[in-house]
Amino acid sequence: MIGNYSARLTGSKRNLLALLASSVIFSAGCANMSSTAPTGVDPLSSPATLGGKIHGGNQPVVGATVTLWFAGQTGPAIKAATTTSDSTGSFSFIKDPTPGDPNSGTTDTYSCPTNTASPLVYVISQGGNTQNNGVATQSNTAAAFIALYGSCTNLNASSFVYMSEVTSAATMATVQQFFNPVNDSLVADGTGQQIIIVLNLPKTFAILANAATGLANTSTSLTPVTGGNIAPSVTLTATPETAKINTIANIISTCINAATAADPNCTSLFSAATPPPPNLTNLNPSSFPAATDTLQALFYMFTNPTNGSTANLTTLFNLAPGVGAPYQPALGTQPTDWTIGVNYASTSTCGTSTGGTGGFISSPVDINIDASDNVWIANSQTGGNLSAISATGAPLACVHLDAGSSKGGATIDSQNNVWFGAGTTLYRYNPTSQSTLTFPVTVSPVGITADGLGNVYFSAVSGSTGSVYGIFGGGSTPVPTAPIQISSSVGPNPVRLMPDYKSNSTLGNLWVSSGSTYISQIAVNAGVGNVNGFVTSPFTASGSTYGISVGRGGIFTSAFDTGAITQFVNNQANYPVASGFPFTGAGISAPTEIAIDGRSNTWIPNNANGSISEISTFGGAITPTTGYQKASTFLNSSRALAIDQAGNVWIAGDGNSFVTEIVGAAVPIYQPYAVGLSNGRFQTIP
Repeated sequence: MIGNYSARLTGSKRNLLALLASSVIFSAGCANMSSTAPTGVDPLSSPATLGGKIHGGNQPVVGATVTLWFAGQTGPAIKAATTTSDSTGSFSFIKDPTPGDPNSGTTDTYSCPTNTASPLVYVISQGGNTQNNGVATQSNTAAAFIALYGSCTNLNASSFVYMSEVTSAATMATVQQFFNPVNDSLVADGTGQQIIIVLNLPKTFAILANAATGLANTSTSLTPVTGGNIAPSVTLTATPETAKINTIANIISTCINAATAADPNCTSLFSAATPPPPNLTNLNPSSFPAATDTLQALFYMFTNPTNGSTANLTTLFNLAPGVGAPYQPALGTQPTDWTIGVNYASTSTCGTSTGGTGGFISSPVDINIDASDNVWIANSQTGGNLSAISATGAPLACVHLDAGSSKGGATIDSQNNVWFGAGTTLYRYNPTSQSTLTFPVTVSPVGITADGLGNVYFSAVSGSTGSVYGIFGGGSTPVPTAPIQISSSVGPNPVRLMPDYKSNSTLGNLWVSSGSTYISQIAVNAGVGNVNGFVTSPFTASGSTYGISVGRGGIFTSAFDTGAITQFVNNQANYPVASGFPFTGAGISAPTEIAIDGRSNTWIPNNANGSISEISTFGGAITPTTGYQKASTFLNSSRALAIDQAGNVWIAGDGNSFVTEIVGAAVPIYQPYAVGLSNGRFQTIP
């Protein structure tokens, strides 16, 4: 079979032989699989159809059952149409010219619904003859592929998907937090912000792979969004981990190109691709079925990216052919995990269309996510900018606000304004009106946050004394107002602060890291000796605290010197340390800003080695002892981290001209934080 083309090779020898073999066609046993990549030729000629082509390696998949689905409506996905792939692996669907007609799901005709928002349309292929040997009765039920078309109302005769192992792997990485492995379907509620997020998923896929050719992208050059507050000359280059995508595709190809699901390559794949532990996925069923097809295997590889053991990870890596693999370049050495990263880099100097200085991405110090899943970047370069990448990956905004540098980054308030601190000034930027309001604060902001009541807070340091100030009503005031000091005892380096939640209309407590062995709680209290009606109380932590993240179950903090993560239980009384904490391990090394995901798992950027660590809501390690490691062009001196509403993890590192997205790795969480505080969606899944 294909998995036995050659002895296992590693490092440069493995890559060299794979390169030499790239122009040779190998046949082994019954697999008869080509070493060349898909051709990507669109077989459709009728303007009334949309469709695609299914290939395992370069062999067409014949006689596969191909189903068209609608996701993003209330309830489970709806099967809209069914067809079968022909002798070239091609298939097509016919669009009913009358929107709103019933969909039986049993014919090749579909109609876009009119009683709900336009759904995300996707297609799944299952079974079929994957060996192109002409045996009509042969079907490999383990061979399953997935692809995204996009919003139903936008589909037309040019809508085409090349379903290959690569595009299936890239699609699964993108949609993993919305995939149900019980029935191989996508699930999204179709309400509020989630439908917006789901309809953007094809754009994330397009960064990873090309739906027309079936191949992984090496890089994509992105130009600014129309109407964005940004110079039109700005460019952004998105570079995915191409070799890892290809390696994952090569792994599943050994099963797909087998005669049946009983092939040893399939049974090895399904045994080693183990389901994730509880609370690591959006849907989070009580149990997961063992994988029986390649889509389930892909889902388990992405949601349990270390596969539960080094042995399982090794088994999967060794399934990929060392020579003759269909997709190149591939990894020459075993990775620490199967997560897929994307580097977004830019050396453009930008500002508004009328001018401005500084880089689009230059020494980013903070990252925030808005309600539309746009990514806002605070650059600490002198003369730096407040920049944004749209939810589709394109440059959105670059606003030159201050000649100084930002020490504490940015936040998004409950009115969806973006706040940026630089020099001795806070700036409130309204993305809708593209207007800025300037707040002179006389001190240099170190950290910035906002609550659900329209208030904004920032920390500053004078000598070795840290203080916190509030701009009450700052989110809505039409004119700048002076800040009010609310604490003068939060430690020598209060770089991160966050409010907690009491109710939609009640002022919560403010939690602040210190740079010393405690965190501080600032609460309303009118007692004698308090600062303008607020009292500050310290809580001992295990090291010099840096990051703060507040969840429904407690307050999480990182210690830069000891590498310890501590959770304080949110019982509104004495805030004891939770069981399983303080936690060290999982590759944590000089942790900085931290974030929790939609199921209260903690994500940690490691400043010492650039890796990323994750620990579960119960205090156990998710990442290996190395953390999730990537090349320094993806992770380098990691400092700031945020999780968006599709589960993508965004990281910024010291001195870099790039930010990194780890696609779909976390449980999605409602954004922005302050808006969640205002409407009761505080730290929930969108």
